[in-house]
Amino acid sequence: MSSSGCFPDLKTTNFRGLPSLWISEEEILALATPLQFALFDFFPSHHPSLESIRKFFFNLKLNGEFFVTLLDQLYVLIKLGNDFDYNKVFCHISYLVNNCYMKVTKWSPLVDIGVESMVIPIWMSFPNLRQHLFSP
Repeated sequence: MSSSGCFPDLKTTNFRGLPSLWISEEEILALATPLQFALFDFFPSHHPSLESIRKFFFNLKLNGEFFVTLLDQLYVLIKLGNDFDYNKVFCHISYLVNNCYMKVTKWSPLVDIGVESMVIPIWMSFPNLRQHLFSP
């Protein structure tokens, strides 16, 4: 990593005779750390204004800060400040924002926004679970 800790010192090299940069897997994962609590939202037909989407998330009364930005015509990235807010938003899977259907999807460094994620939250119930068997 560079002395600033924000971006790695990139190694220059040649690949098939062309100048290129070499970034290790560890460096890629380190660059993704600020997005550890990020989700992206998919609007199948169209999305409301960015200001409407931001207002929607503000009205959710999240505990921490959040950041909302457009990725393209159908996708919005939501960067949340903590795991509590992340779980609160992700557990609903979908929302209605200004009469526009919004589907929540988990973000990862390997995600392709054009491909539907196979990661979904699942709720399980264990009625009468004995206390000694319960652990977060």
